[in-house]
Amino acid sequence: MSTMHAATETTDSENRPAFTRRISTVNLMEGMYVQELDRPWVETPFMFQGFKLEKQREIEILKELCEFVYINIERGIDAPDVYLQHDPSRKVTMRDLVQVSKLKTHDNEYKDTVAVEDELGPARESYRKSQRLVDDLFKDIRNKEKLSVPAVKEAVDEITDSVLRNPDAFMLLRQLKTKDTYSYSHAIDSCALAATFCRHLGFPKDELKDIAMGTLLLDIGKLKVPKEILEKQERLTEEEFRTMQSHVTFGVEMLVAADNISRTTIEMVATHHERLNGKGYPQKLKGETIPVSGRIAAIIDCYDAMTSERPYMKPVSSHDAIRELYKWRGTDFQEELVEQFIQCLGIYPTGTLVELNSGQVAIVLSQNRVRRLSPKLLLIMNADKVPYEKPHILDLMKYEEETLAERLTIAQALEPEDFDIDPTDYYL
Repeated sequence: MSTMHAATETTDSENRPAFTRRISTVNLMEGMYVQELDRPWVETPFMFQGFKLEKQREIEILKELCEFVYINIERGIDAPDVYLQHDPSRKVTMRDLVQVSKLKTHDNEYKDTVAVEDELGPARESYRKSQRLVDDLFKDIRNKEKLSVPAVKEAVDEITDSVLRNPDAFMLLRQLKTKDTYSYSHAIDSCALAATFCRHLGFPKDELKDIAMGTLLLDIGKLKVPKEILEKQERLTEEEFRTMQSHVTFGVEMLVAADNISRTTIEMVATHHERLNGKGYPQKLKGETIPVSGRIAAIIDCYDAMTSERPYMKPVSSHDAIRELYKWRGTDFQEELVEQFIQCLGIYPTGTLVELNSGQVAIVLSQNRVRRLSPKLLLIMNADKVPYEKPHILDLMKYEEETLAERLTIAQALEPEDFDIDPTDYYL
């Protein structure tokens, strides 16, 4: 679909020609023709009044000097809808989102159709196929600077079909990623997280897939950012950070140029670094002006980044990442969505190593959707921390219902390195 405005659209109260458009400097892109500034040209280093943007440095200078400019859409590219004023009819208020968890009905509530143990095999194959698809997709974009929409949809279908059968299998497979494969692992894992979260919220399948596609593509713009900046282990300079931020614009440009990309997907890429308090980028949107899909993307992108091995930072556990998100609710992220995200993943997300009140050690194998504090576990060590010869499954909810023994509960989350074990050895 096209996200461009017709050239006949009127612009502002000053009766400028219909082919001019006022735009914030944070939304400038290479290929736009800057016709007028919000200040006199003589106060700038530009030699000519009116020129086409051909270098990122020109954009950075305009950002420093101006709040907005006027672009000529007959002499350069237009701005995508997502960078112009949002359609008021599409705006979802905070109050509406308080009710987001009540979207579930008998018609759209998702049920697990297979056990996690049975889904692990198919999910593993889907994960590996998705890795190949995303790896090829990223290479194709680097070489041709063009997005293959069918390849994206194939990867999204592989992931979402597994998540809809049982999301816990993909949540376990998230543990596979390493810093060497961060780019496409982050894309795949974010996609799976988005599908899992939207499944929890009861979103219709088509909306779920649009949001999953958006999270798969959040960082495609980074393919145009210099590798030395992406992999730099020290703190970025101000100029390097501005270059890093430009990945949002690059990503939106690629999606706008592609066919059959939904507005929701484009909005997610454009706004996944915006923050509730207005301190995000590139548009510094605030509160309700951030589309719902962007607010969801921000939470997922942050959670997956925190729990990933990156070139410049060690990962934190899923349990600790959940605690950090909870601290940031109401400031960076919408409170109601954070609380729903935690309900979705559980206080002890799938794959977490835990210790029971009995002293036994287990891996959270899957969540019980109706009782989040009583997940299904894979017991791997006895109370003396001696590995079982054969690990066995324990469903805390069924154990509580079917026995009269002392109640078993999760006492705390553990770090795998404290026991020199790799949880993936037990289920992958």
